[in-house]
Amino acid sequence: MAHLQDQGVTPLQLHELFSWRAAVCASTIAAIVFATLDIGLGWALNGISPWVPLRMMGAIVLGPTALTPSDTFDAQIVGVAICLHIVLSIIYGTFLALVMPKVSAALRILLGGLYGLALYYINFYGFNAFSPWFVDYRDWLNIVSHCVFGAALAYAYMALNTPRFIDLTDPATRSPSRQGS
Repeated sequence: MAHLQDQGVTPLQLHELFSWRAAVCASTIAAIVFATLDIGLGWALNGISPWVPLRMMGAIVLGPTALTPSDTFDAQIVGVAICLHIVLSIIYGTFLALVMPKVSAALRILLGGLYGLALYYINFYGFNAFSPWFVDYRDWLNIVSHCVFGAALAYAYMALNTPRFIDLTDPATRSPSRQGS
């Protein structure tokens, strides 16, 4: 490999360097975007109580008894749902960050959206045996929310994992280094 670099040939880099910090932060950002979109649109367009999706998530851990009454607040259920949502988002986000190829921003966002679509099918069809209460929520709103999750995740990871070069040897400016100037 060093021999090729000596000849001016640089190896092809298919993936960026992985950053745990960027993966966790991007996953958390995407989780908030998803929750806001999914709960907000469900309430605004379909009249679904904001507590229904949280109870559905909480029921994954706490069991089906967490589903009723569906339109009331329960601190334990909401807490469990938020924790589960964040943990799953970090798992899904870290996986995407590990496998995302080094491509343009537009293609990255598109691939992220397709990844979100795949997550929709995994969550609403693959895990149906464990949480059959999601069957009634297989709709365009959840498809859009999952696609936006993936796109937001891909964009946020790209933005947070972009190297920023600072010339720490220049105490007067501490400005980004300007190579070649």
